[in-house]
Amino acid sequence: MKIMDHREDEKIIDALLCGTEEVTELKDMVWSNIQKELNLDVVKREYVKPKKNRMFFFAKYGSIAAAVAIVLSLNTQFGQAAVNKIKDIFVPNKAVTQQLEGVKEQLNVTLKESAMKYIIYIDEENYTLQHLDGKDKITAKTKSQIAPEVFMEIQQVKDKKPETIATELQKELSEGYVKVENKGTVNVPIKALLIYANNGAKWNSTIIKYYLVDDAKGGTFIIKQQLFLEAEEGHGVRLDNMLKEFKLID
Repeated sequence: MKIMDHREDEKIIDALLCGTEEVTELKDMVWSNIQKELNLDVVKREYVKPKKNRMFFFAKYGSIAAAVAIVLSLNTQFGQAAVNKIKDIFVPNKAVTQQLEGVKEQLNVTLKESAMKYIIYIDEENYTLQHLDGKDKITAKTKSQIAPEVFMEIQQVKDKKPETIATELQKELSEGYVKVENKGTVNVPIKALLIYANNGAKWNSTIIKYYLVDDAKGGTFIIKQQLFLEAEEGHGVRLDNMLKEFKLID
């Protein structure tokens, strides 16, 4: 299935390399062409193997997998749904609604792509993203002099499985925290092995959460959240909502 001719291919490559504003226009053209193909009255019963060099990433940080939709057109309805889903996943900016302490709020989030081959949407109004010593650190802009720093830190360990790291973390945390729990596999905000710890019941007592995500390559993404007791319903919800958008890419 052909989406665009050779001249269109060249325009897209040039736009990506130069970082011009043509990317948005070209992205829309790609989606339009994909949708035209999917609306054909031909239902494909066999799997169509994608050609090389048909994977394009058009979002602000290079992350819209347009050509994935080509091979999903086993029928018109399913293929169209796939297009819409992919577009939703990789838009460079989007508005989301979240509920904090019973109050709904709407905010804009921005797509970020990491060198560790994952994407995540960041609430840039309330948090900053830094790349430090092989780790990505999302830190709250609002800081307190009498409470622990609030952040979410992401790193990848390539030669250890989540279960091994969980055992190591439990031993390490037990030396400085009064309560340490292995909560097993959770599905919210992300499917991961969760290790929880806190050092008391005061309003500013530190809370640590480790989400251990299998990278499907023999390693683990270690996602550490640090906050304090009184911030669980505020920062805790915000951090979890960002973590819901964490997705591995290849």
